[in-house]
Amino acid sequence: MCIFRRIILCLFGGILLSSCGSSKKVVYLQDVDVNKRIKAECEYKTVVHPDDLLSIIVSCDDLESALPFNTPMIGLGKEVSTTSTQQIPRGYLVDKNGEIDFPVLGKLKVVGISRNELSEMLKEKLSVYLKNPIVTIQFQNFKVTVLGEVKSPGSYKVVSERVSLFDALGMAGDLQINGKRKNVLVMREEGDEKIFARIDLTSSEFIDSPFFYLQQNDVVYVEPNKGRIAGGSVSAFLPYILSSMSTILALITLITK
Repeated sequence: MCIFRRIILCLFGGILLSSCGSSKKVVYLQDVDVNKRIKAECEYKTVVHPDDLLSIIVSCDDLESALPFNTPMIGLGKEVSTTSTQQIPRGYLVDKNGEIDFPVLGKLKVVGISRNELSEMLKEKLSVYLKNPIVTIQFQNFKVTVLGEVKSPGSYKVVSERVSLFDALGMAGDLQINGKRKNVLVMREEGDEKIFARIDLTSSEFIDSPFFYLQQNDVVYVEPNKGRIAGGSVSAFLPYILSSMSTILALITLITK
């Protein structure tokens, strides 16, 4: 009986030891020098893609002159003429050809350029009609999706167009202990192409990666480690294992009496 108990204790001890992860597998940016400044070599730039929804507001010295170049304000599902904190301008949807239909100016090719570049282009075109035009542009549908071994997987709307991979993981509640930090997958669309990248969060080298900052509609997937996969398989059969162990224990008790 004592031998059997020892066997059971050894089995459970082995399970506990195997579930304990090494710090080298879970700590982020292990090789970073805290006393050294690192300048990212890759320049961050968010560009316009098809299906982006852009908020474009035009103003100038004479506000009435700018009215024809602005879309109606919308609030509670209806067009309104007054402004309030609950109202936003109707956005410009970038079509599959990378164009928007802008008042007075007509069709404009906007795909592949940044928000600031688009603003400068519109200022130049609007200067023919307006004095000292000011153009404010924002992405209305900027979102990233985080899936896999994180606390709260899902799609997250980004107010700012500058969001890092760490920001996205933070919005999703960070990685679970069973998530692979050395093999995080980032999926990105550029035109009609899909790009896949593997990121090692334990190394500071990925700071220079073009995937350190995310683009709109990027998908981040955190893969489960072997322990998580094995644990999921074991949990399905755990009731049967416990039942069998109880039966064996009962038989041994009867035999030793």
